[in-house]
Amino acid sequence: MVTIYHFLDNEIKRLTIKELAHSLPRQQGVYWIDMENPSDAEEETLLVGLLDIHPLAIEDAQGGMEEEGHLPKVESFGGYLFVIFNPVEGSYNSEKEDLAGGIEIRTTQLSTFLMKNVLVTHHYKPLRSITNVAQLCAKNPATLGRGPDYLFHLIIDDVVDNYTPLLDALDSATDSMEDEVFKDPSQHTMQRILQLKKNIMTIRRIAMYQREMLNRLSRGEFELITRDEMVYYRNVYDHLVRMADLTDSYRDVMSGLLDAYLSVTSNKLSQVMKVLTIISTIFLPLSVITGFFGMNFEFLPWLHLEHGHMLATIFMIVVAGGMLIWFRKKKWI
Repeated sequence: MVTIYHFLDNEIKRLTIKELAHSLPRQQGVYWIDMENPSDAEEETLLVGLLDIHPLAIEDAQGGMEEEGHLPKVESFGGYLFVIFNPVEGSYNSEKEDLAGGIEIRTTQLSTFLMKNVLVTHHYKPLRSITNVAQLCAKNPATLGRGPDYLFHLIIDDVVDNYTPLLDALDSATDSMEDEVFKDPSQHTMQRILQLKKNIMTIRRIAMYQREMLNRLSRGEFELITRDEMVYYRNVYDHLVRMADLTDSYRDVMSGLLDAYLSVTSNKLSQVMKVLTIISTIFLPLSVITGFFGMNFEFLPWLHLEHGHMLATIFMIVVAGGMLIWFRKKKWI
């Protein structure tokens, strides 16, 4: 589906591809072409026929059909900028136990072509950021009139803002995991820790790539980003820096939790082994005593005494009790 917005004379009109082909050569106003899951014919007509996009850029944009898509990047092709952004989509369900904290994170690809009067957004899945900015333009047409670079800033700013609920969910899941590790770790705890760490690393990797990309967009490296709009890109860059720092701290916490889990389970195993060792050590001399009195010789101590078995039992109890007292004195138990 292709949606074309044209800002001219303080109003926004929706154009068809045929109307765009007649209007675009005049370069009047500002155009926003949103391509959501476009067909091959639509890509051929718009990207190749009307906009003359480089084949390598089109190939990278079509990489969004894959599950994770292309990593974030920005490239200049002279008359336009080709930018790939990776929005992060996530779901949170506290009742799911197969994932850490019920958090499932997926990355998608948003490819954009930024020109002097045209912004093209290309994606294969519906994106909340595109919908939000389209609604904003419908309410205030002057938003699109400020230019493609300002419109692109609004989109990526909304994309970055969508990371916040995921980071909050990760923070809650981390706190819950800490309680589980130190109170009642189970055999699935390590799996949940590793899954949570994987989610954190996914967000961190995307944030790091996009941070470097936004740094390039905000420092005046590209002429298509005007000086007036650079301050907005720097603001988004600052948000990504803070989020990257948060993910770094979460990663350190998860590494600490993994070490703590291994220490707790090792300590539990040591406690079990200590108890079993003490039991084995106590019963070892008792086995020697019973083995001694069980030998098949005619002359043995207490063999013909009426209460010999009682004396042997008392003797074993005294030996076991003495060993327990000795273990406690040595602080082994």
